[in-house]
Amino acid sequence: MNKKSNGLKLFRIVLIFILYFFNLSPVFSQEIRVLPKEMQENVERYKELVARYKQANNPQQEAFYLNKIAFIYWGNGNAKEAIDYFLQTVPLNERVGNYADIKAVYSNIALIYSDMDRLDLTLEYFYKSLDARRKMNDKSEVAAGLIDVAYIHTALSQNEKALKLLEEALTLSKEVNNPRLILNSLKLLSQNYDKLGNSAKANEYASMSSVYEQQLATQQIKTEYETKIIKSETEAEREKMQRQQQELMMNLSELKAKSTQDSLNYIVFLKQDSLKKAEEEAQKRQTEIDLLNTDRLLKETQIREQHARSRVQRLIIMSSFVFLLFVVIGTVVIYRNYRDKKKANELLNLQNIEIQNQRDHIQKQNENINKSINYAQGIQKALLPPQSSLQSIFPESFIFFRPRDVVSGDYYWFKELTADYISKEKTDKIAISAIDCTGHGVPGAFLSMIGYNLLDDIVFRGIHKPGAILQELNNGIRRTLRQEETDNRDGMDMALCVYNRNSNIVEFSGAKNPLVYVTNNEVFRLRGDKESIGGGMGYMENEFSTHTIHVDNPTWFYMFSDGFIDQFGGAEGRKFMIRNFIDLLGSISILTADQQREMLKNTLKDWIGTKYPQVDDILVVGFKINPNT
Repeated sequence: MNKKSNGLKLFRIVLIFILYFFNLSPVFSQEIRVLPKEMQENVERYKELVARYKQANNPQQEAFYLNKIAFIYWGNGNAKEAIDYFLQTVPLNERVGNYADIKAVYSNIALIYSDMDRLDLTLEYFYKSLDARRKMNDKSEVAAGLIDVAYIHTALSQNEKALKLLEEALTLSKEVNNPRLILNSLKLLSQNYDKLGNSAKANEYASMSSVYEQQLATQQIKTEYETKIIKSETEAEREKMQRQQQELMMNLSELKAKSTQDSLNYIVFLKQDSLKKAEEEAQKRQTEIDLLNTDRLLKETQIREQHARSRVQRLIIMSSFVFLLFVVIGTVVIYRNYRDKKKANELLNLQNIEIQNQRDHIQKQNENINKSINYAQGIQKALLPPQSSLQSIFPESFIFFRPRDVVSGDYYWFKELTADYISKEKTDKIAISAIDCTGHGVPGAFLSMIGYNLLDDIVFRGIHKPGAILQELNNGIRRTLRQEETDNRDGMDMALCVYNRNSNIVEFSGAKNPLVYVTNNEVFRLRGDKESIGGGMGYMENEFSTHTIHVDNPTWFYMFSDGFIDQFGGAEGRKFMIRNFIDLLGSISILTADQQREMLKNTLKDWIGTKYPQVDDILVVGFKINPNT
């Protein structure tokens, strides 16, 4: 573990300890954040590489790209996805015995949980990291892992456990002579003994850590001094050797001069003794020297010629060998390149043919799917009544409907109620609802058609109370989807109003979704029950709660799905949120129905901009009741 990593971990854990000690907890966003487009593209590319390396049975590369995906999610604040992808790398690294990466993965997960203030899970994954370090058989790594776990035990006030781990960490740190790990162990030992009230032990370890820091500082100064002394002695020795070399050169020059002088004195003496004898001797010697020189020159010439011939022969042989070697190597390389290129071209042609076939098949499938979806859209449009039908009942009303895909999981429903299915006599009651089904696209559209027909059947049987209608709809969804027999958990959230034109009373029931109404420039919000229709609920014997509103003044009523509220956008890429949406409804309630619908459309367009996609179906239904009309 490097110093930078130790420092970052120390900072995080100390921060957690301080927050925990003062009964504080950092506020971390638990929302799932949508990745920016560039990051999402990187994730998709890495997933393709993971699939390829998995098929090629290459666990190291598969784990490498899973790790990259995890870091992208972690950096974007998506903790759950980051942990999931980190954990996928563990069995792959175990297959190749890569405990260093396993150790790092568990430590990263522990840090994520520490950011979420989940010290129990932080401790669990630091222990897993410690197990991996022990398998690495590296005492420094084991000591560092023991200190990580001890920090968390200290933060949790589990001081006895922390002391046991720190004693082992101190022993290992001393064995490998790692000063930084020794200091961390001593300081934590002092801190834990102090928390247990053992001041003697706390002071003992504090003194040891202080002394150890001083010794380290002294040792560092000594090392620097010795380095300087050795450097100075080396330079002195080099200068001494240079002076000795100069003295030797001077002595050699003196000897040469003395030798020359002695030779001259000897020649003078010989000349004085006998000039003639010297001349004869000199002539004789000169003749011998000339003969010797001539013979030596002749032999040297013969040797040089022989050497020259040998060098030329060797050069010719070597050049021929090198040329032949290059020819052979070039031929082999050219042949292999040709063969490989031919194979690659053949494989590429086969792949291109296969890709084209697959592209044609996929294109045909897409065409069929698009035709089916477009046909489903036509069915859904035919099922849902037009906005003009609602305006014939409520002249001042609007429907803002924007599916995310071609077909929608959100739908609206309204009907003038009859007394029962036998008489079919109309009453003074009008039912109107906005419904949000599980999912969107084709699955949501199927569920919306089931819900629409069930609502028609329920009110056709003379059930007009909103709470009773939702009870019957819940039981009908569970019966239709056989949710008691299967694992199906699909359902819907909705708001339902029944308006009595004679009494000017609006009755409301909601399954999770609320009703917002505005009267006399004051905004009111009625919350629905916490249960959804279908899904995890069982068959209901009791009705949903029914709220009664007496309409004495002109009042606007609004029902909606969660698509507008959960839409990401704005400058910081956040959700629109329910509070902002209710404020928006209150501000536009003074406008006409068409103007309100246009304001909702423009507000959504400005909020999404060009950076963010629509994440869900969006539905808002608004109608005005004027008791004086």
